Amino acid sequence: MLNALYRLLFVAFVVFAMHPLGAQSTGTADAATSKRVAELMKQADRAAQAGAAQFVHAETLFEEALKLDPDNVELNTRMGLCQLNGPHRHKALAYFLKAQELDPAQPRIHFLTGYAHQLNAQWDQAIVCYERHKRANVTPDPDPRYNMADKYLIECRNGRTLMGSPAQAEVRTLGPELNSDRSDYGALLSADGNTLWFTSRRKLSEDAKVNKATGDHFEEIMVSHFVNGQWTAPVPEPAPLNTPGNDASVGLLASDGTMILYRDVKGKGDLFECRQVNGQWSAPVPFGPTINSPAHESSAWLSADRQWLYFVSDRPDDNVGGQDIYRSRWDATLNAWGPAENLGPDVNSIYDEEGVFLHPDGQTLYFSSRGHNTMGGYDIFRARLVDGRWTKPENLGWPINSPDDDLYFVLSSDGHSGYFSSIRIDGSGDDDLYHVTMDKVASVVPATPR
Repeated sequence: MLNALYRLLFVAFVVFAMHPLGAQSTGTADAATSKRVAELMKQADRAAQAGAAQFVHAETLFEEALKLDPDNVELNTRMGLCQLNGPHRHKALAYFLKAQELDPAQPRIHFLTGYAHQLNAQWDQAIVCYERHKRANVTPDPDPRYNMADKYLIECRNGRTLMGSPAQAEVRTLGPELNSDRSDYGALLSADGNTLWFTSRRKLSEDAKVNKATGDHFEEIMVSHFVNGQWTAPVPEPAPLNTPGNDASVGLLASDGTMILYRDVKGKGDLFECRQVNGQWSAPVPFGPTINSPAHESSAWLSADRQWLYFVSDRPDDNVGGQDIYRSRWDATLNAWGPAENLGPDVNSIYDEEGVFLHPDGQTLYFSSRGHNTMGGYDIFRARLVDGRWTKPENLGWPINSPDDDLYFVLSSDGHSGYFSSIRIDGSGDDDLYHVTMDKVASVVPATPR
């Protein structure tokens, strides 16, 4: 659903980010073993470059090579990079620590180790590594991803503060009954709470197609029902909700059965609307040109009175930075959505925003952002419209937010519980669906400058 299709949720460290193949290694293997290790690395790099669908193959090849030469600096580094792009990103830490121990002068290793510490909520250790990276790299890196130490240092300090004063909330995974080893996200709950729709990139069949642009399986809208105290095994919705391309659930006005979908249309993302009547979904219809632009529109939510549509777009006009949140008012006279207005720098940061949810009161907006005072990746925030202006976004705090991506938060009808997706150590792999119950949402921690 996101720009360049979901895997840009995190800073995508590619396998070739560190060294050209054949760089000098400190491994102690003999010539024959070194040759075999180089062959395995080459195969593993190709598999890793092919995308998420080939991750297990790449990981297996790296593991085989590490058994032959466990003290190979380059091999440990590449395995760490492979894990960063895999379904359990926190596993990268062990390999970067080993590479850092073997060769602390290796370029970028302290940055990568710091990033892996951050993903494991080891804030102080991450800060030490980022500071060490800065001291060793006084000139800008040609790869801009390695020039973000200052931002990540702020995130680690935010994380330390938020973790030290946790929200009164309980977060639990929806478990393997709903989550798979691939990405699952975008939960939408019916008005009675007994039907759950969500988006998944799971492999649904042995001959499932892979998106050539991302190396991942196509998005499918899944549905599960709450029966006898548990969720049924999710199944893909039939047409017209799902098509051979990417189809994602991004918004639901449960009171009248309106679902908002994301689809790829001619290489760009657009938003569609459909309704469920007597258990049947109508054919999705694209929103008009004030909503769907030549740019990328990824998620949206309708106000309870259907007078406002809040949506995310990376259109260049009046953009604060990256993906921004916009809103459009329904024009009954024209029978169309009016001009889109950017919510401005009070809500939008210079980084990406995503996953909007408007509370039924029409005044409270929940969204995810890579800016403000995030502790890493996307964090979930809340802002209120007061006297025509949005309040400073509040970070919902730990444990709702984590060091990695936390997205697509929606409230249940009781107002004290909700669903969201997150990449966590206890997850099944990649983004998983989580449920949260809240007695009191975390207090405001001032946002860093936007």
